[in-house]
Amino acid sequence: MGAPVTNSIAVLDNRPFFDRAVRYGLDHGILGQDDIKRFLADAPKGLVQIADHFGTAFLRIDLETAVTRMVNLASLYLEHSSNGDLQVAARSLRDNTLLSHSRGGSEMLKQLHAMPMAAIMPNERPDPAFKQMLASDQKAFVNERSFAYPLTVEAYRQEVRARQANQMQIDFARWLLRRLRANAAECEIHAAEDIVRSVLLVLYAGGEPLELPSKSQFVKLVQTLRDKRFKYRPAGLDAFLKEAPEDFARLCRQAMEAFVAEDLPRLLARDKTPAQLLNVEQDGFFTRDAPEEEMLEYDKLVAEEWVRVTKGKAGDPAVLATLFLCIATGQPPKPAALLKEAKAIIAAFRSQGFDSPAVLAFIDEHAPFEQREALKEMWLQDLMPDAEIHLADNDPQMPDSYMERALQYFRQNCVASWKGRA
Repeated sequence: MGAPVTNSIAVLDNRPFFDRAVRYGLDHGILGQDDIKRFLADAPKGLVQIADHFGTAFLRIDLETAVTRMVNLASLYLEHSSNGDLQVAARSLRDNTLLSHSRGGSEMLKQLHAMPMAAIMPNERPDPAFKQMLASDQKAFVNERSFAYPLTVEAYRQEVRARQANQMQIDFARWLLRRLRANAAECEIHAAEDIVRSVLLVLYAGGEPLELPSKSQFVKLVQTLRDKRFKYRPAGLDAFLKEAPEDFARLCRQAMEAFVAEDLPRLLARDKTPAQLLNVEQDGFFTRDAPEEEMLEYDKLVAEEWVRVTKGKAGDPAVLATLFLCIATGQPPKPAALLKEAKAIIAAFRSQGFDSPAVLAFIDEHAPFEQREALKEMWLQDLMPDAEIHLADNDPQMPDSYMERALQYFRQNCVASWKGRA
């Protein structure tokens, strides 16, 4: 007969780590009855403190909750500090008070809460109200993570790693701001990645002076990248990092690799203007506030795009009508339309209507500042309601299946690039 087959079943121990450490200590002679008596003597004081902190020491339910909190906090601290070694944990219980372990868990949660959940530049000089809000948030965090949703050691360590990465990104952004002699207060509550991305744009494009770009400088930097004669010079980055701390130099080179792979193609693509790139919510760029004369220069640069897209004929109502109807129906913006393009505009309107917010956004992004309100009024009060009537096919008595009436309206009010009847 062959050797007998032994089936082994692993038993998952779901008891809190504190309970397992106490049991291990008793079973292996590390802890004795005197230690248990010491725990029982220490516990009431700790329970009252915990109950009073999160509720009231005079309510039974808060005292009962405090028992769970104490065990969860002590378990978190013990398992983390012993790295899951029950023998080490039992010795810690023998050599230290019960309260020191629950306080250790509480401090771990407070330190975790103090680390940034996201890589957002912090408020460097918080006022008293802001500090009070942070203290309240910390209490709520410890409250939740010590009772309703206690953290496992692995979850705690994962969260620490994630928040440490956020802190590193913030520290890296701060270092870049110091190198560029930027006003750190101006960057508060902005994404660190957006700041890093803007600095990398300056470094890659060889921007002078070496500073955080204003809006007008951002437009010029993107125009530089889109110039066919532009050539990246790595020596500029090497010079910038010559005396940089090793960690920041490594982060900067890694960030530049990501910039070239992910951001540079977006900057070079012609489907968005530089002004549109500034308005994206994710993976965006940071620009500093600039004096009024620079804002006027930015408006001028944006207006150049307006001249380009209207072919210099922005004063012609027919050109504007064609342009706005293209945008309102999801067509490429053009100042004139071929027959097939006019039909596409009409068909798109009849199937889904006009996207009026797209037109308003286009005006805000491209039109000269002083003309924007008038252009919006033209679209909202004149062109859009008129076009909705004449491009529609909602009269059963006189169907416009072949778009003849709609195309006639188009030719009368827009720039039609076809001859003869449709």
